[in-house]
Amino acid sequence: MERFKAYKFFAHLFSYPEGVSFFEKLEEFYPFEDKKPLEDLKAISPEELQAEYTSLFIANYGGVPCKPYQSFFTAEKTLMGAPALDTQKFFDLFGLTVPEGELPDKVSFQLDFAAFLLKLKEETPYVEDKKKIDLLFKEFFKKHILWMENFANCVGKNTSLKPLKVFAEKFKEFLEGERKLLRL
Repeated sequence: MERFKAYKFFAHLFSYPEGVSFFEKLEEFYPFEDKKPLEDLKAISPEELQAEYTSLFIANYGGVPCKPYQSFFTAEKTLMGAPALDTQKFFDLFGLTVPEGELPDKVSFQLDFAAFLLKLKEETPYVEDKKKIDLLFKEFFKKHILWMENFANCVGKNTSLKPLKVFAEKFKEFLEGERKLLRL
C-alpha cells in the first residue's frame, strides 16, 4: 500500500462529503486492493452520507460523539487546545494555512499534512533533506497522528453505516502499521 495515497484517502474520507469530487478523490487515492468497501460507500446516497458525517462530527442531539479534532480527544476535551497550536507550528514551517474558520488539528488537515511530508521527501533530491523530513514526519506522527486510533475507534463504534465501520477498522490497521514502521 502506498503510504501517500493512504494518508490522502483517509484525509478525504474524514472530510465533509460534498459534491462529486468527494468520491472522485476517494477513488483517486484508494489504497486498498479490495474495492468493495468503496463501492458500498458509493451506494449510500449523498444526503445520507452527509447526515451521518454531521451526526458523527458536527452536530448531534445529545452531543457530537467524534469531534474530528485532536484537542477534543486529549485530556482537555476542548477545541483549539494545545494540539491545535502545536499543529499550526508544523504548518508554519512550510507556510501552510487552514481555511478560515477551521482548526489546524482537524483529522483531515493533519492527515493531509502527513501526506504532504511524504510527497516532499519523495520529491527532494537531497539525502540530508530526506533525513530531516523523516525526523519531522516521525515527530508529527507521534504528536499528531497517534491519537487517531481513538478517533477511529469512536467512528467505528458510533457510525450506523457499515462501510464507515469497515473504513474505521482499516484506518486503525493502517495506523498500527505506520506505528510499527516508525518504531513507535
